[in-house]
Amino acid sequence: MSKFTRTVLASAVAAQFVMAPNVIAQESASADVANEFEVIVVSGSRTEKPLKDVAGSISVVTADEIENQVVDDMSQLFKYDPSVQVSGTAGQAQNIIVRGMGGDRVLMIKDGMRMNEGYGADGLNDIVGRGFIETDTLKQVEVAKGAASSLYGSDALGGIVVFTTKDASDYLEEGETFAGKVKAGHSSNTKQNNLGTTLALKTGDFEHLLSATVRKGEEQQNYKETKAPLDIDSTSILYKAKYNINEKQNLSLIVDSWKQDVKGDTAYGLLSYFRTLDGYDVLEENSLGEKDNLSMQLRYQSTDATAIYDQLNVSVYRNSTEQTDTEYGKLDIDANFGYPVVEIRDMWKTAVYEQDTVGFLSNASLELNDTHTLGYGLDVEQSESKRHESKLYSVEGTPKPGYPQEEDKFPTTEVFRAGVFVNDEMRFLDGALTVTPGVRFDMYKMDPKGAVKEDGTEYKKFDENNVSFNLGALYRIAPTMNLFAQYGQGFKVPAYDLAYLDHDNSLYGYKIKPSDDLSPEKSDTFELGLRGHVEDFYFTAAAFYTKYDDFLSTALIDIEEGTNPYTGQPMNINIYQYQNIDSVTIKGLEFAGQYYLNDNVSMYANAAYTDGRDDQTDDYITSISPLSGVAGVRFENDDFTSELLVNWAARMTKVPEESVEIPGYATMDFLVNYNVTEDFKVNLAITNLLDKEYVKYINGAGHKTNDTLQDITEAGRTFSASVSYNF
Repeated sequence: MSKFTRTVLASAVAAQFVMAPNVIAQESASADVANEFEVIVVSGSRTEKPLKDVAGSISVVTADEIENQVVDDMSQLFKYDPSVQVSGTAGQAQNIIVRGMGGDRVLMIKDGMRMNEGYGADGLNDIVGRGFIETDTLKQVEVAKGAASSLYGSDALGGIVVFTTKDASDYLEEGETFAGKVKAGHSSNTKQNNLGTTLALKTGDFEHLLSATVRKGEEQQNYKETKAPLDIDSTSILYKAKYNINEKQNLSLIVDSWKQDVKGDTAYGLLSYFRTLDGYDVLEENSLGEKDNLSMQLRYQSTDATAIYDQLNVSVYRNSTEQTDTEYGKLDIDANFGYPVVEIRDMWKTAVYEQDTVGFLSNASLELNDTHTLGYGLDVEQSESKRHESKLYSVEGTPKPGYPQEEDKFPTTEVFRAGVFVNDEMRFLDGALTVTPGVRFDMYKMDPKGAVKEDGTEYKKFDENNVSFNLGALYRIAPTMNLFAQYGQGFKVPAYDLAYLDHDNSLYGYKIKPSDDLSPEKSDTFELGLRGHVEDFYFTAAAFYTKYDDFLSTALIDIEEGTNPYTGQPMNINIYQYQNIDSVTIKGLEFAGQYYLNDNVSMYANAAYTDGRDDQTDDYITSISPLSGVAGVRFENDDFTSELLVNWAARMTKVPEESVEIPGYATMDFLVNYNVTEDFKVNLAITNLLDKEYVKYINGAGHKTNDTLQDITEAGRTFSASVSYNF
């Protein structure tokens, strides 16, 4: 261990224990525990409810945690929650995995609006991700684990992630008409600098919020710092207006814009094949990825009770996403595979993914009597998605024969979704037992808009419906302790990009043909848990079992003979098609606990265990995680907070055949937050304090040899800092 490492570690330990006072203040510690228990969430019922009253597991990340942990990218939101993983890093395609299930099988919602779907091989979203969001605008992030289609409809197969952005009222104190915040930060890992400003204004019955953030950085490096360089620039603008019609009714407007440009010095997708050919030398290459997301919403809210509702939320919205990826390469070719080729070739490849969603959302609640409270709603949404790709090969400015090439990876597709739901919160035993059955009817249509296949026949239209059930129960076994159980069903409309995918990649030995006979993917989740606190100890524990059926997966349907156009050698071309052939079972345990030793010092730990197998092959699936968790100690007083955390994971032995096991690890992080004045705050995060080289299983899953793990190691010791001023 280096002298620097010893010094940093010693300082961190000293900060945790030496500064802790000896005076125990039990009353304040108990209040902190109560605050943990009273977190308000919306994902469990689509209405605001204390977390303690929800019959299911929900992970919550608050705005304070985002700031204190110096989070500057979606990939960092859940780094201390072992039950939730995020694939991808800064500038890459990102997605959220909940209890071993990810892709578009987890529904993502921002301020009530459905966020964009991803795109990529096997539904992994490794080309277009879903992390189009600015973390500094977030008030809270909730992850409701398990099937939730009885509330949210299609895509809530493995869970839902709900992002809620800040309002003007989060900055304006009682009696204030103007307030704001300026924040600046830096991360050594991505060399990112960021600057953001938020303004809040109240004039009469109107409230306004305007938030703007600019980030400029680079790629997130591995331990050896061998990743290809990237320049990553992003801009976020959020505007929210609220008109208070009266004390119980309001009308609000949200306009949220997020853009990111990623520039690189390599063109992997365009040039990967040519790098290994004799006589082909790369002279020049670069890439540019442009991501653009714009969402708009108009919402009406009322708590003015009528005969049919006590609370009502109605909104209309539009969410538009576009990602353009452009690659360029210049080759010096002097090759002869049966015929000579001598030329300087310029090559371009441009791929554009677009998705536009419009929707009408509504939900209401009505307390019928002391026993029954109804919740109900209607959702109508329509999405249009397209993916176009073009290639141009030219020599001295003249296109080569057959170029440019234009291709739609799947036809422009409209997906219409409409669903109506109802649930009944029933209270028994003087309120000690709450039972909530729920049901939702969904209809969906998938229309390729008259597009035809290569053989001239039209792609099939899909017109189906689905019924999803849920049954939750919550029993108060003590004033501060609840036992909960839940059964939920989930479903997902067949993915348009997989159903209609007509992809010819004969050069790499395969083709994918579209499918005319697909059913929804479905899931059944069973969960049992305990949540509560005993004096100064807060805890939650859950066991879950989820069965997923009718998964879409590729099936080999034919083999064609072909000829390699560059070498002239014969080759076999495998013909694949997506079919409902897979089923998966995932089960596991989760625990989290926090103990307040006194008014200033607390200790906490969490852990998650997951087991998941393909029911046909009995192989482990690659999306589960090893036994992992976090342990830490926290010191806090009025102006200063520090945390020492250990992030750990056991060796991953539950891997598919021929895949390597991923070693376990334990790393240490140190967080410091200091309120210099009431309005001026400084945050510091040191990640991987001991500078350990390790690989997270989410990145190493499926690798065949240890040699390939070097490129996907996590960064060494890094520093992040932010300063903010409230006015």
